[in-house]
Amino acid sequence: MDLILQLKQEHVQIIYLLEEIVAETKNKESSKIIPKLREFKSVLLNHLKLEDSLLYPAFEKAKNAEMNELGKSFSEEMLAISKVALKFFADFEKEEVSKLIKDQNFKAQLQGIIKVVKKRVSVEEKILFPAYQNNLVVRG
Repeated sequence: MDLILQLKQEHVQIIYLLEEIVAETKNKESSKIIPKLREFKSVLLNHLKLEDSLLYPAFEKAKNAEMNELGKSFSEEMLAISKVALKFFADFEKEEVSKLIKDQNFKAQLQGIIKVVKKRVSVEEKILFPAYQNNLVVRG
């Protein structure tokens, strides 16, 4: 499968899971919030591995300094986002559902994660992916 197509499909899945988690926080009887958090974590980590193993190395190997710098800046920013997201999971995935649903700190951090992830997805799809497709993909 085409790398960019796969990454875009994963973006759709990531946003969908985030929205499902938000919906579960509004359901007082929810038992799905912890499994959804774990599923989101798994999908996000697999997505990051794919970017780290295939996308960013293509930018590093580019002969164009501008492409090198673009890849480096996106990679560094994603590392920072990943640290925040992983801390979020570490803090909350072992909590009881009843506590999470009432926890305003959890909800505030979740909203922060959603905002950052949605912004990142948008920027990748508007800047990074076109740069990859237009400058780094060898067409046959």
